[in-house]
Amino acid sequence: MLKIGPRFVVSTAGIALAVIFLSTLGTRNPLSATFHPSQANKEARTIRDIPYANTPDNRQTLDLYLPAGSNSPLLLIFIHGGFWTLSDNEFRIGPSLAQALVPSGIAVALVRYRLAPAYRHSSQAEDVAAAVAHLTREGKRYGYDSKRMFLAGHSAGAHLAALVALDPRYLNSYRMSPDSLAGVITISGIYDLKPKPDSTQDQKAAVQQAFGDSPETLKAASPITHVRPGGPPFLILSAAGDLPGFAMDAKRFGDSLRNAGHPGVEQFILPDLDHFSIIQLKDRNQQARDLILEFLKIQPLPPELSLLVEAKRKWRSAPFSTLPFWKHEELIRSYPIDRRFVQRLLPIYGNYRYELLEWPLERYHAIDLFSFLDLLPSEKVGRGHYLTITNIRDEKIFWRRQQIEPYKPVIVIGIDDEKNLFRLGAFYRALREYSWKAGPQPPVMTRPVGAFIHFLKEPPLEFLRQPSHDALTVDSFQLANSDPLAPLSHLPKEIYEVMTSQNGCVYCHSFRGVGSRSHHTKASDGGAHGGFALPLEEYPPSVWKAFVFSQEEAAAKIGASPNPIPEHLRQSLHDWVIKSREDKSQSSR
Repeated sequence: MLKIGPRFVVSTAGIALAVIFLSTLGTRNPLSATFHPSQANKEARTIRDIPYANTPDNRQTLDLYLPAGSNSPLLLIFIHGGFWTLSDNEFRIGPSLAQALVPSGIAVALVRYRLAPAYRHSSQAEDVAAAVAHLTREGKRYGYDSKRMFLAGHSAGAHLAALVALDPRYLNSYRMSPDSLAGVITISGIYDLKPKPDSTQDQKAAVQQAFGDSPETLKAASPITHVRPGGPPFLILSAAGDLPGFAMDAKRFGDSLRNAGHPGVEQFILPDLDHFSIIQLKDRNQQARDLILEFLKIQPLPPELSLLVEAKRKWRSAPFSTLPFWKHEELIRSYPIDRRFVQRLLPIYGNYRYELLEWPLERYHAIDLFSFLDLLPSEKVGRGHYLTITNIRDEKIFWRRQQIEPYKPVIVIGIDDEKNLFRLGAFYRALREYSWKAGPQPPVMTRPVGAFIHFLKEPPLEFLRQPSHDALTVDSFQLANSDPLAPLSHLPKEIYEVMTSQNGCVYCHSFRGVGSRSHHTKASDGGAHGGFALPLEEYPPSVWKAFVFSQEEAAAKIGASPNPIPEHLRQSLHDWVIKSREDKSQSSR
C-alpha cells in the first residue's frame, strides 16, 4: 500500500538511519494532445435542464458542460451524492467538478435523479440508466464522443454509477450493455448496503429510506453483489478522513473486482482528504484530479505520483510471499487484534497509518516461532539455542531462545483475509544513497510488512526497539550452538547495548565481523539496491565522526531521520570503532 503524494517514507540501510518522511519535487506534465488551449476558438457552453426521460419531472434532467474549441471530446457523466435523499442544489459538488474538468477538454454531464423517500429503489438507478441511454443517443447533436463515455459518481452517486455499470438489467432495458462504457470512476462510494456496526445513525437512516429493511433488496442493490469478470475499467477512490467504513468498503469492492477477473481495476486511498474535499478538484495539484485525468487518458500522472502508482501496481503481485508458511496448517492459530498488535504495525506504515483503515483488523493468523523452527529439518535451519533472523533487506536480529521464549513469540503470517503480507507496506524514495557520496537520486523502494515477529506476552522495551522483526520469509531463520554476538562480548556493557539492543548498529552493519550488510529493496522487482550498510570500520573517519556527533546533518543529506546515540556514549562509541579500524589496518600489513 502507499501514500499517494509527494511525501515518502524512507528507512535507510546506510548507517542504520531510521524511518522518516521527506518531500520531493516533480515537474508536472502538460496536457496531452487531446486538448490544447489554442483550440479554444469558441466559448465553453452549458446547456441546462435537458430532459432524459420524456417526463416533466425536473429531477429527471441533466446539465451538459461542453469545453471550448474541443472536437468531439469524451463525456464524463457525473452522479451526485446526498445519500439518495438530497439534491446537489446546496452542495453544488457537480458544478464544481465540471468547472475543474472542462478546461482540460472534457465534456461533463451532471445527472439529477428522483430522490428517496418519495421514490425508493430502484428509481434512482433506473434514472441513471435512462440518462446514460439518452446521452448515448445525443452525442452527435451536442458534439461529444458517445463512444468515450465514462460514468462517475460521488458517495451515493458512486453507488449508483457502480450498480448501473455492473448489474446489466438497468442498461439492458435500453438495449445497451454496461460494456459500452469506457470506464467508471467511483469516489467515496458505497458498494455493500449490508448493515455495518460502524455505520452512523444518519447512514443507517438514509439506507432505510431509500431501500427499506429487506436483506434481499439490500443485497440486490449492492454493487458488490454483481461483480463479474467482464465490464468497464474502474477507478475507485476513497479518502483517509472518509466516513466510517468507507475506505474498507472500497478496498473490499476493488479486491472483489480483481479477484473476479474484472479488467483494469485501480483503487487508492488518498491522504489529507475527507468525504467532501476528495471531490473538490479545482486545485490542479490535487491527487484525485491527477488520477482521474490519467484514467480518462487526458494527461499522464506527475512523475513522482506515477512512480508510486506503478510501484503499488507491481506489488499487488509481490515478488515475495508469506504463503509458504500456510503449508504448516496444523501450526496456524488465529488471535484477535488488539491495540498492542496495531502499535506493532505503525513503525512500518509511519505517517501512512491511514491505510490501515482499509482493513477490518479483527484477527491475525500466526505460527508459534519455536514450533515452526523445530518442525524444519536441521540441515535447513541448523540447531541450537541461538537464533538469527534475517529479513529481505538483510537486516538481522540476534536472540537467545531462553531470552525470548517466556514472551511467547509468534510469526504473524496473515491479517484478516490477507494471506500474503508482502502486499502490505509502504513505499519511499531517499534523496541519495550515502550522506558522503554524491550521486543520482535512488529509485522508489519498498518497505513491505511480510511475515513478522509478535510477542503474545508483552516483552521488555529492548525487544520492541529492535528494527528487523518484519519482511520475513520462510528462509529468514537460522539456529546455532554458539553466540553470533560473542566477538562483541569484550565491549563495555553500554557500548554493547548501543551496538545491539539500543541502537541496533549490528542489525544493519557489521562490527569486527559481526552483523549484517543491509540494503534497500527496489519496488520495481524486489531486488537489492545500493546504499549498502558498510562495516562500521570501513567508513572514512570523517564520515563516522559526522554520524556520531552530527547525525541530523548527515541524515538530512539522505532524507532520513537520525538514530540518536546517547550523548554521554558518543565519544566512547566513536573511539571504539576508530580503534577497531586501526587494529584491522595494522593486522592487514
